[in-house]
Amino acid sequence: MRIPQHHEKISFKWDKGLILCLCLFMGLSLISIWCAAPLMSQVKDAEVYWIRQAVWYGIGFIAIFFCLKLGTERFYVGTKIIYWILLFLLGLLLVDRYLIDLPYIKPVHGTTAWIQIPKLGSFQPGEFMKIVLIILVGEIIDKHNKEKQDDSFSSDFHLFIKILKVIFVPLVLILLEPETGIPIILMFSILLMCFLSGIRKEWILIGGSIFIFLVILIFYLYYYQIEFLESLVGSGYKLNRLKGWLETERYASSHGYQLFQGLLAIGSSGWTGYPLRSVLIYFSEPQTDFIFAVICQNFGFLGAGVTVFLCTFLDLKLYSIAVKSPNGKEKYTLFGMIGMLLFQQIENMGMVLGLFPITGITLPFISYGGSSMLSYMIWMAVVFQMSHENEIRTLH
Repeated sequence: MRIPQHHEKISFKWDKGLILCLCLFMGLSLISIWCAAPLMSQVKDAEVYWIRQAVWYGIGFIAIFFCLKLGTERFYVGTKIIYWILLFLLGLLLVDRYLIDLPYIKPVHGTTAWIQIPKLGSFQPGEFMKIVLIILVGEIIDKHNKEKQDDSFSSDFHLFIKILKVIFVPLVLILLEPETGIPIILMFSILLMCFLSGIRKEWILIGGSIFIFLVILIFYLYYYQIEFLESLVGSGYKLNRLKGWLETERYASSHGYQLFQGLLAIGSSGWTGYPLRSVLIYFSEPQTDFIFAVICQNFGFLGAGVTVFLCTFLDLKLYSIAVKSPNGKEKYTLFGMIGMLLFQQIENMGMVLGLFPITGITLPFISYGGSSMLSYMIWMAVVFQMSHENEIRTLH
């Protein structure tokens, strides 16, 4: 076999499976958002939402080529600069919410999280910040593992402190918008990264025990000490969401309306769904939070199966690329991205099916939203580079 000489240029090995997967996601996203338009009768220009999503997908594919041309290592170097830029933008959102009105910023459903871009849509700094934080945490874990002397609790604790220093301020700023979905996704991903980093398993037992205890406590307080629970979380939308989830039929006309209508759409759609763009059952946010219900209503069980299959294929594809990579920084970061995608997929489809409370978490690559989709597409450049390097090592 001929060994390539050092001066020979190696052509880039595009991962065809990953390209096909992204194209299928784009097709499913555009069709689903187009089908959701008739359900958004109160939304201005709802019929062009799928066109905007197509534009964002186009920008996303261009961003992949640009990042690969620039070099993914430069992408990593620029992450810290991007971190401070996004931190500044998050600060502007808080200024607009609590101090003075700023141009191109306006609340959406009581949350000040978006900067408006004329003719194109909106930009959500928090969506990009979660990607940046995952990259920075991946670098922290990789550096920590290379420098640590032992596998003690003290060493793990120092790792947690290093991570907290980076994520604390952005998380607080995002929570003050107020936005809870991004912090939840981010914390799940970081916990997964820490688990895979080699920390002592006792931390997992401690964290898992605390989580189980809190879940049981919430259920107990809701059914037996509702007054005390109200004193803790208030009687506002947080408790109302819990009521709408746990007693959906009782609150079908109020707190549980969105979930109840979504369940009706899914449960009555059969194998192939209703005719496309049928307006039989209304539910709010069909283009974002409840896009999975739109897919089920228009394409039935088969459409739901295709969606689950695509999500599973993407997750397994990314996992395969991650485990083959010898680069610790990229490996940990990609595991964080997998955790982020997996959590959003399970939570979004689960909440639409009534398995989890409604949290406003969207379905990656399918729900309408330029910021979320573009932030993931930019990171896909790193994934393509990792896949290319894996392929080169296999061949040579």
